[in-house]
Amino acid sequence: MKSALKKYLGSDNKGALLLLMALICVLFTFGTQGLFLNTQNIRNILVSASLNGIIGIGMTFVLITGGIDLSVTGNIIMTSLLVSKMMMSGVNWAVCLLAALVIGALVGIINGYAIGKFGMVAFVVTMAMNLITTGYGKLFSGGLTLYGFPEVHGIFCKYLLGIIPGPVIMMAVVAVIASLILRYTNYGRKLYAVGGNVKAAWMSGIKTSKVIIIAYIISGFLCGLGAILMTSKLMSASSTMISNTEMDAIAAAVLGGTSLSGGVGSVFGTIIGAITIAMITNGLNLMGVSPFAQEICKGLIIFVVVAVDAVQKRKMQEK
Repeated sequence: MKSALKKYLGSDNKGALLLLMALICVLFTFGTQGLFLNTQNIRNILVSASLNGIIGIGMTFVLITGGIDLSVTGNIIMTSLLVSKMMMSGVNWAVCLLAALVIGALVGIINGYAIGKFGMVAFVVTMAMNLITTGYGKLFSGGLTLYGFPEVHGIFCKYLLGIIPGPVIMMAVVAVIASLILRYTNYGRKLYAVGGNVKAAWMSGIKTSKVIIIAYIISGFLCGLGAILMTSKLMSASSTMISNTEMDAIAAAVLGGTSLSGGVGSVFGTIIGAITIAMITNGLNLMGVSPFAQEICKGLIIFVVVAVDAVQKRKMQEK
């Protein structure tokens, strides 16, 4: 029973993660003389965590299978530029939104079939796809920044009732749907089974390739949603609008208890992980810490979390 619960909720580090969040709040509140816990700043943190949270959820599905998706940044950039061009050309706004989701999902389909159907290495496939999509986006736009979108496109970053930011609502909706899929659907159970032991899952009658393909489609689909969110926030698109998004997504998922070895992970943990990373970045910005030092901090977080994951895996194998 305990192992089954752990499988659905992630590693047994939720309490430690929440304690870390509390410690971060205390440290940065004193370090910024109370500015960190300002209402507007809390909103800023949640908005900053939204994109990482949404992309992190897609990454969680992929990581549970034991795979990885390094094509996230390129997918978002290419999708943003293609859809931006469509909006600038006068294509119906709703059609443009649908196109963003479809384009993102198509990248996921290619990744999924290459990895799940043909057995190609996930790291290499998605890294190559990241180069392809980023390069195509730059080629398509000529390296220029695209803008001139219909005013309605900014709706995703408006405040609901003047209180709740649109990106936070988007993240919450995605989180609820994804959590229901993982917890209560047949696909969710198969996903954990494939990640736990792909050979055993195949021998039990599960179509492992199909499960893996769907996981990458979900990741790609959420990249399309991320492209919509980013272009709505900036009201523009460029090949330099984001960078290293996949690293932030992986950090959020792993920090939240998703195992890089597969078979373990939760949406709740990923959201908490994304918020924690946003809190650290925001606090360091408020304290005037160098962006280069912030990169070191993020790298250390990923290193420590992966190290802890490796130790936990070794302990489980020894048992």
